[in-house]
Amino acid sequence: MRTDTSPALQVGFQLFFFFFFFLSGGEIGGGEAAIALPRFAEAPQFRNGDGCAGKGGGGVCDPELVHIAMTLDAHYLRGSVAAVFSLLKHASCPDSLFFHFVASESESESPAAAELRRVVAETFPSLRFEIYPFREELVAGLISASVRAALESPLNYARNYLADLLPPCVRRVIYLDSDVLAVDDVRRLWETRLPAAAVVAAPEYCHANFTRYFTAAFWDDPALGPRAFDGRRRRPCYFNTGVMVVDLRRWRAGGYRRRIEKWMRVQKERRIYELGSLPPFLLVFAGEVEAVDHRWNQHGLGGDNVEGSCRPLHAGPVSLMHWSGKGKPWDRLDAGRPCPLDHLWAPYDLLLPPSPSSSSSSSSSSSAMASLLLSL
Repeated sequence: MRTDTSPALQVGFQLFFFFFFFLSGGEIGGGEAAIALPRFAEAPQFRNGDGCAGKGGGGVCDPELVHIAMTLDAHYLRGSVAAVFSLLKHASCPDSLFFHFVASESESESPAAAELRRVVAETFPSLRFEIYPFREELVAGLISASVRAALESPLNYARNYLADLLPPCVRRVIYLDSDVLAVDDVRRLWETRLPAAAVVAAPEYCHANFTRYFTAAFWDDPALGPRAFDGRRRRPCYFNTGVMVVDLRRWRAGGYRRRIEKWMRVQKERRIYELGSLPPFLLVFAGEVEAVDHRWNQHGLGGDNVEGSCRPLHAGPVSLMHWSGKGKPWDRLDAGRPCPLDHLWAPYDLLLPPSPSSSSSSSSSSSAMASLLLSL
């Protein structure tokens, strides 16, 4: 049966799709134009003190620099901005910090690098940084399902490729997740001694149940299980990959990216772990990590990977807080259900409210569309 549509209704449908297209930023399918990055207040300016070597005027190969790598994306940008602010605020030589940001190259899932660069430059006018595009296809075929969807993001694996992305003259880098907050001078972490046998330094947690990071199938397989850790310098312990000091020269020379990828391929075949990008790191580095004081990764403040419940700080001094887990302080604060420690993060939040003009324009357009459709 054929149903005729009146000209007025046809016009209404056309106008509906026009307004939908306009209000979605020109992308019905969710491309780059559809992603509106948040606005941030300009951070205070921080300068080197009298005791700093040089004034940080050299290029990226300046040997006096402290190199810090982080990822950037639309959802975690608010956390990244707060993390950078905290690092600058507490640095004894802030001009000596150089930030290496890694952003997705995908046109459908991330804003353009130019737009990210604009936001970072406007928020931190004096910041020394570079943005590196990360090709998701490098790792997309190696990622397996995890307990939380966010852990399956290809950008979550970008830390595996830092030695390939950063300039060869960068010999060492501190990798930090976007949900961290520094309350101490990061140079102290930078100066961690790495003996000749070590590639990675990080806080270790040997009291944690190491076996739970892998499946029963892994431990029951005589070709895997404990044999995977034979010959390590020490007994393997859990460490969190959200805070690491990495010797990039040794990483490149030892082909550690390929070693991690090898275990990711095993995972695709046999399902030997459940938790995102961490287990391959454990398989390669557990028992070989140079231990760092726990104060540099007070992790788990985001709760577990399912509930994201509130957690207290661990006993002992604190230099860096880490909201690893499902709960992020910005989400919980916005929802009006913050955990006690989220209030320590809030002073570093530079987010600005949406501009009144854009909000009113969107509201007016929506009202006009609704009125037009109701009149048809």
